[in-house]
Amino acid sequence: MAWFRPCGVAALLALLLWVSHALSAQLYRYQNEAGVTVVDWAMPAAYVSSGYEILNESGQVVSVVPPAKTAIELEQDAAAARSRAAETAAEAAQLERDTFLLRRYSSAQDIEAARDRSLRELDIRIAILNSQRATLSQQLAHHEDALAARGQLDEEATQYGHDTVAALKAEIQSLDDATQGRQQQAAALAEAYRRDIARFSQLEEIVLLRRQMSAAPDAP
Repeated sequence: MAWFRPCGVAALLALLLWVSHALSAQLYRYQNEAGVTVVDWAMPAAYVSSGYEILNESGQVVSVVPPAKTAIELEQDAAAARSRAAETAAEAAQLERDTFLLRRYSSAQDIEAARDRSLRELDIRIAILNSQRATLSQQLAHHEDALAARGQLDEEATQYGHDTVAALKAEIQSLDDATQGRQQQAAALAEAYRRDIARFSQLEEIVLLRRQMSAAPDAP
């Protein structure tokens, strides 16, 4: 049996060589720095980023590796991904708002009534602020007149009068800022209700069309 061992080893080596050849039986086609197309059994690392093709033994393309993207292309891809994410978020938000409108209101008139109630509440708050401002303005005028009449005869009283006038002016300015904020809030609220009414009208048309389609008899 000693003669069999060398034969077995030779067969094993032949098998290993065949497997190695089978595993490496792919070609790489790429362009070198001179722009010349090269086909080789090995793919140089220096040209990987430029892209290449993988061929089988028959020269057929089995896979294509595209060139690595540039920094500008990567940024463009990132910008496109952000845009898609923003669109998806906007669609989800719109769907949530549509669901809210259809559940909360039964008609556009219901939305108009809700708008009028909200704006009326803001008008009342603005009226209260204006009333407070009118009262403070009267007090300010009174103290300014007193200062003008007193002159500099009583230094301590004069200083107190100036401090009071400054405090009243600060309160009036605060009320003016609050009034402006309420007015801006009312404008934004009116615009939001306007959009809701317009969207609800669109949704009503869609709902009506679906009902008509579901109620229509099947064609024979």
